Amino acid sequence: METYPVTVGQLSVWRELMEIPPERRWEANIQWLWDLPEGTTEPAVRAALVGLARRHGSLRTRYVDNGAALPRQWLIEDDDELEATVHEQVCQGVAPIAEQAEAELREQRAVIDVTTHLPFRALLLADGDRPVRLIVIAHHLTADGVAAMIVREDFMRLLAGEQLPPAPGPRELALEQQGAGDGRLRSAERHWRRTLAAAPRAAAPACGTAPQRIGARVRTGIPMPMAHAATATTGASLSSILLAVYHRAICELTGEPRHLMFSLSNNRYGDLQADMVTSLVQWAPLIMEAELSRPGTPLAEVVEKVHWKHFSALKHAACSPDAIAAAHAEQPDADAGYHYNPMLAPPGFPSDDVPMPTAVEYYEPARASGPNFYIIVRGLTSLDLDVRVNRPGWDAPRVAAFVDRVTHELNTFARTANVPSV
Repeated sequence: METYPVTVGQLSVWRELMEIPPERRWEANIQWLWDLPEGTTEPAVRAALVGLARRHGSLRTRYVDNGAALPRQWLIEDDDELEATVHEQVCQGVAPIAEQAEAELREQRAVIDVTTHLPFRALLLADGDRPVRLIVIAHHLTADGVAAMIVREDFMRLLAGEQLPPAPGPRELALEQQGAGDGRLRSAERHWRRTLAAAPRAAAPACGTAPQRIGARVRTGIPMPMAHAATATTGASLSSILLAVYHRAICELTGEPRHLMFSLSNNRYGDLQADMVTSLVQWAPLIMEAELSRPGTPLAEVVEKVHWKHFSALKHAACSPDAIAAAHAEQPDADAGYHYNPMLAPPGFPSDDVPMPTAVEYYEPARASGPNFYIIVRGLTSLDLDVRVNRPGWDAPRVAAFVDRVTHELNTFARTANVPSV
């Protein structure tokens, strides 16, 4: 069997996966729920799933575990073997729609062994004999947020009978990164070393205390058209504005002026990566100073500087995780930092949402792995936040104060668009 190197994005997920206890490796699963068109049949769904694996190499890839050495990827190339394997490993049968909640939890918690199985699976939900929804579980090695949208669109096209040719995949990208793209990776390594060397040092943990796992699902009540209209007055990106708001709240709640921040980049800046189905996302580190975001100052006066600082960091996000680990090893007392993942629909994306009061639901996150302070911003039709904290010194009242500060400033900023806010 012929194997190939992995991309730095795949290697990043792989290294994180190896840090998770085997019984919790379901945490690498990504779940999608797709509504199916009227008249869909089970054979048509199975054929579309095979078509997806033909089109996207990452969906017909298994991995060779080489221990501490670099893993390798190998793809099923024979069409008959691929079809049989998809039917055996991916298609999980049919469950009643009434059992959707139980099925979603069961599928989400089932570990995918990517060394022996294809990295995705699908369970059909039916109302009687009528297929109505599809639960799809994909390993994070296979897809990120952008790839999820590509996979769904291609599945629906295949389901409608369209024939789709093979698309470039991570095999091609890995070979490019070891050739022409090597210089960009070296530049990213230097950026990581410089940033971690300049990062604040971690505070010593208080004796006898363990951090709490605290989560907050926040509906800001701000429709995306309102957020984009306000952003258009600044000359910056909405992503950078949200980063500035995040950092200002951290400054106020900690009383510290400098922080190490990590922004998640989709790394889709070239033609090869733009529509690729794989995991490309990686963290981009940057040092944020209070002078940069100036808490208490109107956002419009500071966002341009934040934007260019943010943009400069994102250029260095694609980096070998082994080089990143070496940079961390050189700075073992660097702070763990504050993490940020913006997933935002572009201006013009349809939304009929209207301003609503802010609503917050607190919960205990199920995942114990990952960053210890993390904001996920979801902006499809309205702006929503998922705050996850597992950081020493942050208890429930402090997290609530942080959420209040962020939502207040975002709503204040949204009013600059001259649209009624709440």
